[in-house]
Amino acid sequence: MRICLINPPRIQPKLWGKPSILQPIEIAYAAAVLEKEHEVKIIDSANEGWNNLKEIDATKYRQGLKKEEITARIKQWAPDAVNINIPFSGWWKPAYEVASIVKNIDKEIITILSGLDPSARPTECLSYPNTDYVIIGEAEHTIEELVKELEKGATKDLKKIRGIGYIKNQEIIITPSRPTIQNLDSLPFPARHLLPMQTYFDAIKEIPLRGEISKPWATMVTSRGCPFNCVFCSIHTVMGRKWRSRSPENVVDELEQIINTYHIKQLDFSDENMTLDKRRMENICDLIVKRGLDIEWFTPNGVRADTLDQALLKKMKKSGCKKIRIAPESGVQRVVNQVIKKNLDLKTVEQAVVLCKKVGIRVGCFFVIGLIGETKEEIKQTIKFAYKLRKLGAESFIFSIATPIYGTELYEQARRGGFLKEGFSDEALAAAEPLIETPEFTADDLRELCALANLVNPTFTRNKLIKAIRNPKKALKVLLGKK
Repeated sequence: MRICLINPPRIQPKLWGKPSILQPIEIAYAAAVLEKEHEVKIIDSANEGWNNLKEIDATKYRQGLKKEEITARIKQWAPDAVNINIPFSGWWKPAYEVASIVKNIDKEIITILSGLDPSARPTECLSYPNTDYVIIGEAEHTIEELVKELEKGATKDLKKIRGIGYIKNQEIIITPSRPTIQNLDSLPFPARHLLPMQTYFDAIKEIPLRGEISKPWATMVTSRGCPFNCVFCSIHTVMGRKWRSRSPENVVDELEQIINTYHIKQLDFSDENMTLDKRRMENICDLIVKRGLDIEWFTPNGVRADTLDQALLKKMKKSGCKKIRIAPESGVQRVVNQVIKKNLDLKTVEQAVVLCKKVGIRVGCFFVIGLIGETKEEIKQTIKFAYKLRKLGAESFIFSIATPIYGTELYEQARRGGFLKEGFSDEALAAAEPLIETPEFTADDLRELCALANLVNPTFTRNKLIKAIRNPKKALKVLLGKK
């Protein structure tokens, strides 16, 4: 079969500023598995049209190739099946836009949706027109089996494929869940030769990623799954709760390959829990040094502070680590333990920041505010904790407003408790605006507190503060406890 995997245009909240570049490594993994038996093509429409922003409304843009461009590309290649990935719940609309384009070209082309939204809400996704199948969970082996059966025309045997959803005789059928892939080394390396690598390199020259990546760059993933229970996190929806890792040799083999093939100079390890196994992480660092690989690397999704010690950080520094992010999430231990359910001692966050500064690794911090059960006073304490971390050596801070993403415990809390803001919708998820209100805070309260929190970043200007909140002078007095 001829299979086209599409990364659809993305929704870019205006609050995020400049266009963003994100290599769709999950699509490249699926492509690598499929191309063993099939003709495969990738259309990375979100990034190939990275500088094409079209205003949707007052809060967000559509970023990516135009509909006419996507139509022309699909017509030219004439696939038998199209797989459209939805990496975030709020980005469903462009995915269904692509599905509509596909069916308008030829209703016989099979459409398959994968990613976060299909995994969290398969029934709802199947209810949209132009959707033939959804994949629930990790896609690689599921899409391989699905395409094999479709190629044979054996639709009567689809029920034996675990982790899919489809409609038959007007009945929605969801098959039993598929176990996660235990041996990640068994997967082929991502099919980067099908990705527009030069486009990524050109884009970051014009808009350096996070202000720190401006050279030929790639994304790698060395582990999957998360055993922790943060209420706002959706990673388990696709990748499961059991942490699984690739061997150090397999990881560094891939790194060496992409350095030699694409002359990569900078790298994002996009794991959720890369340092969970200290010994494995040390071995990865040792192998990078042993093979003489010249690379600058980062952990943009963060690592747990309580997995770090000075010996490991020294090895990370020696192997090319320039910056890590850690995620205290809150500056209040009660919120971390009881509200977020993260099970992290905030003292280890302070220790990690001090150690990073000592060994010469820059460090950024993630925080989330506006959780159900959190108070405004606790949010202010979190902001003060961020200032403390800044004094200890942290250099950047990302404050996010808690978003009730489908498939998370936070969404279920908000839905059951009646805390979803009036006007909550699928589209609202994409705007990066407050969507939860409790007796403790309103959406406007959260906007103001988030803007104030971002003042801890040296680059957050007074003008940005004034634009973000209604009464800056009053808000500053509140933060300082003067009113």
